[in-house]
Amino acid sequence: MNIEKISKYLLYGLLGVSALIWVLFLLVGFNREYDVDPTMNNPVLTDLLVIWALLLTVVAFVGMLVAYIMYLKQHGLERGLYFTWGIPIAAIVIGLIIGFVNKGEDFIYNMNDHASQSSLVIADTALVAVVILAVISVAAIIWSLVKRK
Repeated sequence: MNIEKISKYLLYGLLGVSALIWVLFLLVGFNREYDVDPTMNNPVLTDLLVIWALLLTVVAFVGMLVAYIMYLKQHGLERGLYFTWGIPIAAIVIGLIIGFVNKGEDFIYNMNDHASQSSLVIADTALVAVVILAVISVAAIIWSLVKRK
């Protein structure tokens, strides 16, 4: 089996499991009341959804690093490589810096302070990296459309 078929089946499998977890999250105990404030929901499968998202994030990050190392072994260091791999790595580093700078902030949900310093750093890193990568992706799409004409 070639690498394209493996990656296609892997993608379909991950999408299927993600869709199943999302449907279960919405259908199984979603409207359970929160004990402290009955106007809020306390879904049963929140932990499953969060753990799956973290697992996908870790797998994507490890996959990115493995692909980067394999590319370097095969092609060596080229100029285009700085933009291809440098932008995601820079986004993650910027997110880490912002996360460490803002680690004194409070993270309160359901009227309780549940956050540790490390969870705030991880959350800030992920959010900042996603925003940076989304802005760069939109800019690249717009640039490619403008450049074609």
